[in-house]
Amino acid sequence: MLRVVATVLLVDDDLPYRRSLRAFLDASHDLDVVADTGDGAEAIHLAAQLRPDAVVVDLAMPGLDGVEVAARVMEQLPDTVILLVTGVDGGDERRRAAELGTPLIHKGDPLPIENALRHMTRRTSSS
Repeated sequence: MLRVVATVLLVDDDLPYRRSLRAFLDASHDLDVVADTGDGAEAIHLAAQLRPDAVVVDLAMPGLDGVEVAARVMEQLPDTVILLVTGVDGGDERRRAAELGTPLIHKGDPLPIENALRHMTRRTSSS
């Protein structure tokens, strides 16, 4: 039997949101959250170490913001899918995400994030 499996790193400085998103994604049968952090520098280190299939990054974080984290991860791991998330709906955020060529998904309902991860990380492995 074949099934889709993707490993995910979550990066968001909002701990309650990060915990709830992790719980939601961990409940799915085909997404495996391998780590989460609220620190951009740690996220870059974890991505290099764990080599996840996807990284979900909050756009607005203190220190290294989501765009900088995404750019560095993309440089180190060009095959890794990057999803930027934001709690703010504005043109500047969309422009910054578009410059990187990454989708920008509004934080709130986790289902669009889960669906985007599934769509963008499709690969099969035997189980």
